[in-house]
Amino acid sequence: MIAHLQGTIAEKTPTRTIVDVHGVGFDLLIPITTFKKLEAVGEATKLLTYLHVREDALQLFGFSTIKERWLFLNLLSVSGVGPKLALSILSGCEAEELRRLVTTENISGLTRLPGVGKKTAQRLVIDLKEKMAKMPLGTDEIESEIVEADVKFDEAVRALMSLGYNRNVAGQVVTPVVRSQADLPLDEIIKKALQSM
Repeated sequence: MIAHLQGTIAEKTPTRTIVDVHGVGFDLLIPITTFKKLEAVGEATKLLTYLHVREDALQLFGFSTIKERWLFLNLLSVSGVGPKLALSILSGCEAEELRRLVTTENISGLTRLPGVGKKTAQRLVIDLKEKMAKMPLGTDEIESEIVEADVKFDEAVRALMSLGYNRNVAGQVVTPVVRSQADLPLDEIIKKALQSM
């Protein structure tokens, strides 16, 4: 996985940017909240990233903060929320505001976000209320550990899905492994999850 990119901004729009890293241009989809914090074209930048793998495409997403990437990954775990909607939700409000809307079960506030209807808002509350209460708030080091565990969880679930397991089953067997041994390499997490089946 590509964890971050450090280079020069070659192009930028409110929803995407191209970062030149030693002559290679990486095209990243970004939320508007990240766009607002981006340096000017031609200036150096560092963006946290997430590589979304689909059967027909590879999409690279960029984020200015650990919280934004953490929220994006958690939004993807909600049934019916794909990368496009997750990016739209992040573009609609700041990380802290989204956390407040979910933890206070503010359905009307959530439905004001782009692309979020009442059913999606209810799913966000049901699936994310507990997680949002644990949103990274501490030092970068602590936040990095939390995000790394979430990334490993997501990658392990995807690996099991590629082996034919459905998402719910994969999530159920990966969760206890990541919770108890988050420092294990990804391949070991996948092995232990398979062994528990």
